Formats: sequence, structure tokens, C-alpha cells
Amino acid sequence: MVSEIRLALVPPGRTWPRAGAVAVVDTLRATTTIAMLLAAGARAVIAADAERRARQLAAARRALLAGEVGGLPPPGFDLGNSPAAINPQALYGREVVLFTTNGTKALCAAAAVGPTIAAAAVNAAAAAAWLARAERVLIVCSGEAGGTAFALEDFATAAHLVQLLASANPGVRLDDAARLGLELPSPLRLVREAAHAADLTLLGLAADIETASRPDLTDVVPQVTAAGAGWARLEPTRA
Repeated sequence: MVSEIRLALVPPGRTWPRAGAVAVVDTLRATTTIAMLLAAGARAVIAADAERRARQLAAARRALLAGEVGGLPPPGFDLGNSPAAINPQALYGREVVLFTTNGTKALCAAAAVGPTIAAAAVNAAAAAAWLARAERVLIVCSGEAGGTAFALEDFATAAHLVQLLASANPGVRLDDAARLGLELPSPLRLVREAAHAADLTLLGLAADIETASRPDLTDVVPQVTAAGAGWARLEPTRA
């Protein structure tokens, strides 16, 4: 039973609180993409904290290379960071190495804190059920600008997770950010209103916003099963 929920509006940097379960949220778009890649049949997604490392890992493992810089895939990448453009036929049984501006960095950092998953609106109910097995839960918003700035869409999804957990665990202790999330009406409506959603629309990626805004498209929970310096391997599990 969950007794405490903490919500970090941006990654904590060097001082990460210990937790029995950690959920990293990058709604637009890394954790959404990871959930949908694994739901589509990818064997694993390896999050990398730097583009160069991602290229090296993909080459060494003969894996698909996916991700974005400035919202778009860099030259030589097999896939972008688009949850709406996933082709299951190209993915089944493959490993995917993913680098993104914010989310994969947060996942690599969180992997050293405690059991870690990638959470998004698309797998929110399953992610909340997985988190509910722990006593102390930490939800981390990946944020913007390399994890240094607040991102409304991440807070919206984190608030939705807090509400799911709090409804199933009456009396749970909440820090101030989690309490704010608990009071937010219909939080997922804010994903489409976020500044980053407007940026993606200008890039022609409105379909990704639509996908990322929809709750519970999958019951797959991407869980970190191995990690090293600058990388974290996520495999599909279910709550």
C-alpha cells in the first residue's frame, strides 16, 4: 500500500530522494513513445543520455536507432520520437536505442534511485497499478531544456497519476507538488494546451499530441531492467 507520494516538477539533479518505486514522465514524447514501442512488439528500449552514446549503442547492438533533437530525428536515425508513427512490422522482436532531449536523460538518472518505470497518459492506469505495490512513490517530470524547466504536459500526466494513486490509497501523504496535482481538475486536458504541444504542431507532429493525450491505450509498463553509465534498458511488464 502506498503511504507517501512525492512529485518532482523537474528531475532533482544530484539529490534524488530514495523511493520504493519511481515513475519518469515525458509526455511529449519520450515515455509515451517508449510505451508504444514496447506495446507494438519491440523487445526492449535502451534509453541513452546523449546522442553520441545512442549511436554507439545502436551500432554495437545492431539495434534500431530512434529519437530527436529539436523535435526531429537527427541524420542517420532509423526512427524519430513519434508515438503516432510506429510501425509494428518493423519493430517486432527488435531492440530500439532511444535518445531524446529530456526524457531519456531523466530515465538514466532515475535508474540509480530505485525500481523505475516510464509512465505516460497512454499507460497511466497500468503505471499507477505498478507503482501501488510500493510504499514510497516518486513521480519525476522530465521537464524542458534538458530537465531544467517546468513542462505543463508532464505535470498534467503526473497529476493524473497522483489522482489515480490517491483514490486507491486514502490517507496517503503527499508533498506540496503532489497535493497541487491532486487538486487539478481533469489534468490530461492540459497536454494539448502546453507550450511544447504548440511547438510540435508547428513541426507537423500534431498526431503525436493526440496520441500522447489519450489515457490507457496500452497496459504495458516499461520497466528498467538493467542500467549503466548513461543508459537504461526498459522491457515490457504489466501490473
